[in-house]
Amino acid sequence: MKAENRGKLTRSLALRHVFALSTGAMLSSGLFLLPGLAAAKAGPSSILAYLVAGLLAVPAMLSVAELSSALPKAGGAYYFLERALGPSIGTIAGIGTWLSLVLKDAFALVGMSAYLVLIFDLDGKAVSIALVAFFTLINVIGSKVSGSIQLFLVVFVLTVMVWFLSEGLFETQKQGIEKSNLDPFFTQGFSGFVSVIGLVFVSYGGLTKVASAAEEVDDPSLKIPLGMSLSLFTATVLYTLGALVAVALLPPDLLHEDLAPIHSAAESVLPSAGVALVVLAALAAFASAVNAGILAAARYPMAMARDGLLPEIAGRLSRYGTPAFGVIATGVAIALVVLLLDAESIAKLASAFVLLTLGLLNIAVLVLRASHIRSYAPAFKAPFYPLTQFAGIAISIFLISQLGLTAFLFVLLVFITGWTWHRLYATGKSKRAGAIRQVFERWGADADPELDREMSAAMAGHGLRTGDDYPGLIARAGVLSVPAGTTITEAADRAAIVLSDLIGLTGEKVTEQFLETGSLWIQPSEQHPTATPVALFDAIDEDQLVIVRASEGIRIPASWGGSGEWVNALFFLAGTTGNPGRSLRVAGELASHLHTGAKLIGLSQTEAEVKSALLPEMTFRQYTLLPEGKDSAIIGSKITDLNLVDDVEVVSLHREGILIDFDIETILEADDQVTLLGPSDKMPSLGEPLPVKEQI
Repeated sequence: MKAENRGKLTRSLALRHVFALSTGAMLSSGLFLLPGLAAAKAGPSSILAYLVAGLLAVPAMLSVAELSSALPKAGGAYYFLERALGPSIGTIAGIGTWLSLVLKDAFALVGMSAYLVLIFDLDGKAVSIALVAFFTLINVIGSKVSGSIQLFLVVFVLTVMVWFLSEGLFETQKQGIEKSNLDPFFTQGFSGFVSVIGLVFVSYGGLTKVASAAEEVDDPSLKIPLGMSLSLFTATVLYTLGALVAVALLPPDLLHEDLAPIHSAAESVLPSAGVALVVLAALAAFASAVNAGILAAARYPMAMARDGLLPEIAGRLSRYGTPAFGVIATGVAIALVVLLLDAESIAKLASAFVLLTLGLLNIAVLVLRASHIRSYAPAFKAPFYPLTQFAGIAISIFLISQLGLTAFLFVLLVFITGWTWHRLYATGKSKRAGAIRQVFERWGADADPELDREMSAAMAGHGLRTGDDYPGLIARAGVLSVPAGTTITEAADRAAIVLSDLIGLTGEKVTEQFLETGSLWIQPSEQHPTATPVALFDAIDEDQLVIVRASEGIRIPASWGGSGEWVNALFFLAGTTGNPGRSLRVAGELASHLHTGAKLIGLSQTEAEVKSALLPEMTFRQYTLLPEGKDSAIIGSKITDLNLVDDVEVVSLHREGILIDFDIETILEADDQVTLLGPSDKMPSLGEPLPVKEQI
């Protein structure tokens, strides 16, 4: 791995990986092991319990999708809760969510053991420990390798299950209600049915796992909500139909003691080859769940270490770019749970922590929305706010109450442990207060100004989406140069004069808004360090940029978000409050080019060269249409009639020194300044005419 990428996760996971991680994390014990345990407690009504649990997971899924699209960072639920509720709750949530993933993955290994003994005369626990070691190694090597394996496993499981369910449902329909063990339906009464909803909820616990790998998802704003929705729908259908087939075809006395119910049901409807494939599919599903679980859980210690809540070693990345400490710690914890607890105890504890985490995540959405932090700008917003979140909180509280005293006491123990660890170790190591301070600011509590800046950086990490006009932003940008001794306030005033005409505010108001927002990123460089102040404005629909160059340097004081650094260029980005997510994504794209192209920007002699340095492999050219010039023939023509070389386009038009709006029907006039953008190999040299296919 290149040195400059050390410490930074890469965006290598596509939509198919998101779906595979989320689905694979769910399709394991909940389908292949749990139906027998659930039926023993609720009879045939356990089928309905799976369906209801899937529906009850929707509010939490919507909230997690919103949080992931706003804050695509490693750490998932922990990161969201720490930023919303502060380090104390964040520590508890980090430990709790990590344990919930560990418990769910251990539950998958119990199921794997039950299916392995159908094939081999082996000690199931010993084999499970070996498999934990194997998937731990896979996740140390890299998330894309892990994600690709996950995709293969999920496709195989889904293919086999479609065959099994088709045959099983046909047999169930042929037998009819009288012979299918479905009557009576509520054998343990309505209370038994309700209690089992909480038990089987662990089946959907993997739904949120992909959020912890959001920092590695390409375009998380779109792909995480879509992937999670597809995953929840797929899992709910398979769980409900799988439980229906198992309950309908297997006698109750056999089903209630069976830790491999899908295998037993398959024996009654599939040929021997099909039964073998079901066993292989089950093993693949268990392996998939453990793989996804380790990938997700390992990001929690790393994220907590980044925030000073765990020792620094937990946050280091291996030479493969993965959080090796978190991966290994997770693998060891899973192995211990498998050795010490039985299947039902693991299921109850895992469900309790899943429900607790989802309840807290709904609270996080309420807090972040109420905080009015301007950089909290999710591309996906959970509908029916705040009813969705209140419903999710109520669901979690009610279902936890149905899981029994042991589960409640274990949750309480984790709360006490997390709070104690934070008080004894982490207090003072994290200065963040959480978005909840912004909610209660009117009551006298201190708001945390750093939180807005961090959320801005998280949003900027999304990468550009279709419709984010980064080239247009660069083309419209004004470029100023200031003399030695210029302060950042003076530079801001110069930039504000240019922006004031575009925004419709006075220069003083523009400068004041930049200071109030306080969002500024510094791109260090030995030769040409740069900084990007960002502010959001109500009065504009398009992002605007002014570049201020200072060959002798400008110092960034604390009042502007710096700590005395000297920079050679300032990029004042005026974003829109109507679409802050786009503005921050564009700012992130700008920052990435400043990091790699700072030297070119510093050495550029013309405005066009400065702008070209911000678009690698692309070149800007500015042409003034003089009546006596080389391009005089196009004066009086419409832009649509220019017949430019392929991939070259008009990106800005100045008339009488003023940037004007234009479209393809705009007629070019004498003395207009036209800016073109195109691939470097297609743009003519300086002094040459416009790159048209033929002269008009």
